[in-house]
Amino acid sequence: MAMRVKGEPRWDDCWRKSRIAARLLLRERAGKLTARDVALGKKLAADPEVLPRLIQQALYAFEGRRYLLGFPRRTAA
Repeated sequence: MAMRVKGEPRWDDCWRKSRIAARLLLRERAGKLTARDVALGKKLAADPEVLPRLIQQALYAFEGRRYLLGFPRRTAA
């Protein structure tokens, strides 16, 4: 993968913003939301690139990782 030239648009901006929004939702569920998080959440909620579908995919990815880490690992016998 080639390095991105500074100033060129990124193709994954909507996905990155949606992952941030998903992290904010997880912080809200945990009760650790700050005023900065609320302000950022309002900006992301108004952004047309941040789609509920992408936020849901990010939530599944974060929760799935935690789910998989909860299982004990097999060791070679």
